[in-house]
Amino acid sequence: MRQLPLSRLAIPAASSVLLALPHTAAAQDSTFNFYGQLNFGLWSVDDGTQSESFITDNDNSNTRVGAIWESGLANGGKLKFHFETALGLRGSSSVTLDDTGLDFDWRRTELRKVEVVYTTPGIGAFSFGQGSTATDGFSEADFSGTSVIAYSAIGDLAGNIAFRPQGGAPSAVDIGDAFSNFDGARRFRVRYDSPDFSGFGVSVSAGEEVLREGDDREFYDLGLKYARDFGDIKMDARLGYSWIDSDEELAIGSLAMLHEPTGLNAAISTGRQQEGDDDFIYVKLGYIQDWFPAGSTAVSLDLYEGNDFAITGSESSSVGLGIVQRLDRHNVEIYATYRTLSFDSTGTNLEDIDVMALGARWKF
Repeated sequence: MRQLPLSRLAIPAASSVLLALPHTAAAQDSTFNFYGQLNFGLWSVDDGTQSESFITDNDNSNTRVGAIWESGLANGGKLKFHFETALGLRGSSSVTLDDTGLDFDWRRTELRKVEVVYTTPGIGAFSFGQGSTATDGFSEADFSGTSVIAYSAIGDLAGNIAFRPQGGAPSAVDIGDAFSNFDGARRFRVRYDSPDFSGFGVSVSAGEEVLREGDDREFYDLGLKYARDFGDIKMDARLGYSWIDSDEELAIGSLAMLHEPTGLNAAISTGRQQEGDDDFIYVKLGYIQDWFPAGSTAVSLDLYEGNDFAITGSESSSVGLGIVQRLDRHNVEIYATYRTLSFDSTGTNLEDIDVMALGARWKF
């Protein structure tokens, strides 16, 4: 029997849900919010043979704009339409040392969110459209305040920079190949999020890739989250499992804790590809203090170790230092980072890559 694409099955199902909303759920007060952010910096990259400095969009949290329309319903629920898109600027994960231009090329893959969300008074939230899968962010729990420049998705910093042997041509392995956190993403999907039960929440989603030509993979995700405060300590724990088509399964998890009086915080993330030996662990220690009246200062030190990425038997490792100074009055964060990355495998002798960055994110 010919299997229908998931999107053709999901659209009628989601339409039925929306049509089934109680007729008494007439719109109450409505709100509309437009928002966005600009996030640019000066990057300096050295691959052991060649070094370049350039201005780029920061793909840890790229430049974007969005709009949210939300309306209360008479039955106590809420209906929301959410649109968000990146601007199409070439970002830090796409730059190479031979092409460092800040090019503008908006494509449909820049669409981040085009979704409708119906939140019920007691059953939970139902989402339909382009948006986060149920495991998006599940390997990225983090209270450090430095995730704008340093977090478990190492490849966002300079993912297209290739490792190379000393004095030789770039290899076929770049940072994006050698480092992954297996995190969920944004897809065209249907999603359900349960209400909060004493800090616990469950999310499930089913969707497919519709923005990239030639990519019709289907994604099924299950996430369990626990977030709660224990006196002075905040905790955020996440576990996720993803099925991609019928030939790939990913297990991920992360845990973050913050001691609010001292500003000391820690995070750990881990994940594994179930069909192979690809796995990683990421550990981060941070410190947040109000040293200046303008806003808090956050510093962090992190370590990433990965196995079997790109080449069987390989080892990927990275150490990074990040600092972020908030300017609360202006909704600005000024940041700086230094990161060194290495990739080793049998029969290869590749140079380490060093990345430094200084930039700012302004939210409006």
